[in-house]
Amino acid sequence: MSDEKKYEPYHEITQREININIIISALVLVIGVILLAFELNEAFFTSNDILYKIFEMITLFGDEELYIVFFCIFFFGVDKKFAKRLLVGFLISLHLTDFFKSVFMDPRPDSNFITDIEGKAGGYGFPSGHTSGTLSFWGFTFFNFKNEEKKKRIPWRILAMFLIITVPISRLIIGVHDLQDIIGGFMLGFLVITAYMHFEPKLSSIFGKWSLKKKILIGVAFSLGLWIFSSMMLYLLSLNNPDWLGIQENIHDLAVSCGLFMGAAIAFPLEEEYVKYDPNKLDLLKRILAIVIGFGITFGVYYGLGELFDLAPGIYFITRGIKYCLLIITGTLLVPPLLKKIFKI
Repeated sequence: MSDEKKYEPYHEITQREININIIISALVLVIGVILLAFELNEAFFTSNDILYKIFEMITLFGDEELYIVFFCIFFFGVDKKFAKRLLVGFLISLHLTDFFKSVFMDPRPDSNFITDIEGKAGGYGFPSGHTSGTLSFWGFTFFNFKNEEKKKRIPWRILAMFLIITVPISRLIIGVHDLQDIIGGFMLGFLVITAYMHFEPKLSSIFGKWSLKKKILIGVAFSLGLWIFSSMMLYLLSLNNPDWLGIQENIHDLAVSCGLFMGAAIAFPLEEEYVKYDPNKLDLLKRILAIVIGFGITFGVYYGLGELFDLAPGIYFITRGIKYCLLIITGTLLVPPLLKKIFKI
């Protein structure tokens, strides 16, 4: 069996780390409940222009464009296997967050509506997607760089911890979420990342024994079934809810995670079988060039497909999923062979 087909867990969470996560989550919950008891749910919003601008820039690290940037960095220039596992864990958090938003239908705080029309956030508030996404994406990164050499580990872990702390705070400061939204997002993100890091190595060892055809068929069936089931559930929730537009926005958001799941289900097994791109075979300069090339092509496809599918707004709940499916397929199956040819690896 080739090295590419072997399952080598990057980092399996230990019982000690699980206990630490539980303690941290409990502390956040207790502190949050105390602050809520003192009626400080919306007390952190600021109208100070300088402070607002600073945290408005920090909150961008929770936007999807920045996640694509860092995924490109990890996939094309750092560690392909880590990037794949990171994406799957992040998508689980993303999907659950969007689904729960429509279940709870919690409106955003009043402070959200005194920002300018460009900065005003739409959709529901609870749980905060920026918070849960940051916890899952950067929490997984923090844990998985634990055993790396010091010069590689420390910068990534510092960045991860900085964003885990500041992005949720930024959502409070700029007024698009209240405290209960942040607490909900934090608890969901911590739960997802802890459970994912516990079960992922065990499940991956099982999936690794499947044939290529079985991996793709089951993966596509799962992602398509999840897409249909989630959309139908939200549609049923909307029948007795006058805020159909809010539910519709979340159905569109669910298409993102389901489309990425489907693209990953197709592209990841094919890449492992046929492409076998490995950024570790590149020196530092070539890695940087690989990231720049991969980043450029990926974002070209991202914006190009966006412009194309915006021409059919009536079926956006379908075309948005297709867009992200094609995005991950392009980034995984078309860019790596090009990089291998350019750098002769």
